[in-house]
Amino acid sequence: MKLRMLVAGALAAASFVSLAGAAEAQSRRNHVAVTQYGVQNEVAGRQYGTRNRAVLNQDGYRQHILIMQDGSGNGTTVAQEGRYNDAYVDQYGRRNDAVIGQRGYNNGAAAVQTGTNNVSGIYQMGSNNSALTDQAGHNNAGAVIQVGNGNSANLRQRGNGNVTLIIQGDH
Repeated sequence: MKLRMLVAGALAAASFVSLAGAAEAQSRRNHVAVTQYGVQNEVAGRQYGTRNRAVLNQDGYRQHILIMQDGSGNGTTVAQEGRYNDAYVDQYGRRNDAVIGQRGYNNGAAAVQTGTNNVSGIYQMGSNNSALTDQAGHNNAGAVIQVGNGNSANLRQRGNGNVTLIIQGDH
């Protein structure tokens, strides 16, 4: 996952504004809000289309967020607290929503959605966790919740109307 995020980050850096709290909104009525506390946190993003929105929050040390949204009415919310956490969101289509929340150390999360009315959620608390949600189609919902250390989940859905929930933890 980290390799994918690094490659995506390199491509993103070549195609739009550089890191360190920069975001680009193209077309009409797109919205980006970034709040960062701490040291060496980085955000990069691109939105093409209409009425896309991103709310990105980081508190800690050396965390990274990369978002790419193409279409209309897509939404991304990312909140990270801790150290060395990475989040990646890539949405193409209409009315897709992705939410990522991470707290801890060295967690990685990626949400990829193509289509219409898809919802993705990832919440991780602990260290060295990784999660991927990858959905293509319409009206899909996928969520990953991981608590503890060293958990990994890959959720892939193709088609319409699929629903999946993965919960993993130390209990």
